[in-house]
Amino acid sequence: MALKGQLHDFNLAEILQLIASQQKSGFLVLEGHREMVFIFDKGVLISTRDRRSEAPDPLETYLRNYGFFSDAQWQHIGYIRENSSLDLTEILVSEELLTKDQLDRVLQGVAREMAHRGMKMRRGRYNFTATKDTPPGVRWRIAMDVQGVLMEAARRVDEEAELMRILPSPHMTFAQGDTPPPPDALSPVGRRIIKLALGGRPLGKIIRLAHTDAFTTRDMLKTFVDEGWLEAIMPESEDADGRDAAENRAGRRRDRGMRYPLLSVLALLVMLAFGAFRWAPLMFGEMALIGLAEPVDAAETLATGPVVAPGGEAPVSWLDDHQLACRNLRLRQVQAEVDEAARHYHATHGRYPGELDSLVSEGMLAPATGHTIQRLGWQYAQLDRGQSYRLEM
Repeated sequence: MALKGQLHDFNLAEILQLIASQQKSGFLVLEGHREMVFIFDKGVLISTRDRRSEAPDPLETYLRNYGFFSDAQWQHIGYIRENSSLDLTEILVSEELLTKDQLDRVLQGVAREMAHRGMKMRRGRYNFTATKDTPPGVRWRIAMDVQGVLMEAARRVDEEAELMRILPSPHMTFAQGDTPPPPDALSPVGRRIIKLALGGRPLGKIIRLAHTDAFTTRDMLKTFVDEGWLEAIMPESEDADGRDAAENRAGRRRDRGMRYPLLSVLALLVMLAFGAFRWAPLMFGEMALIGLAEPVDAAETLATGPVVAPGGEAPVSWLDDHQLACRNLRLRQVQAEVDEAARHYHATHGRYPGELDSLVSEGMLAPATGHTIQRLGWQYAQLDRGQSYRLEM
């Protein structure tokens, strides 16, 4: 059986019901903002990972998006991949990063999240390629009833708007509620989420560290708030927060200055002397961003304009070796933060954002980093209908 067409004519729910009712085996590929693959054996969903596809591995994306492993552990995984033919699932189990049961639960979580996204797709194409026997190439098989997957995906689509209404801001935080949870009421994931919440982390950070998908994290937090175990704290406006913080800092500085006038004057003189010695070159022909300024000669800047390609080198005029090393390190750090946030946004929405402000508003990029990028004059552009992007420096 070969089945293909447009998703606005035949949606994912109808396709899955047809495959399940006829107990078909094969590969179902959805092509939209991103490619998704569902693999079936006699009407049972057995995998969402197609080794033939050039799209990112959904298992690795899921693990990275939700904070399963540290950078050192990912480096170790990468080393094993480069020096063996093991699949990611085999590495995770052999290196005891996940047990077999934990890996099964993670792969089922990947399938549920993909089905949830697929149910919301109204544009794109589908293509089901049937096989006579069990589809080849599946390295770690799961067994999920299609009707159960559909029911869970439909529930998530119905409840998603309500969750977003109750927990609207990625910057909101949580405090301990009036009622403590019963000792056996929380699963291991629930205990992790409530620990992150009571640790003062904002919602966006909790989602990235929860070891489960974003919908489940929001759903659990809503339950904890409804039960009185947690109290949701909505953030004040960032402008008000910034003004209050600035006023508090200014007040503390004034208090210290009034309390120790002589020490304050001496400290100010020392700082001015150090600044004149260290940063005076930046005051002549350089931009105002100390440590991040483009180290280009003023005359050359006026003639050609400071253009730096991604990952490229810029001519140096005033910065010494130490200053240049610090500047380059900070530039790489800013670019890495954008890359990580953009990957997380792509994994969540199936596309890269139209503008950087979307990364900040969803809590994936720190507001301070967004302000830094604006002051540097970097330009962000979405490409290929959201499947790639460019960050011009």
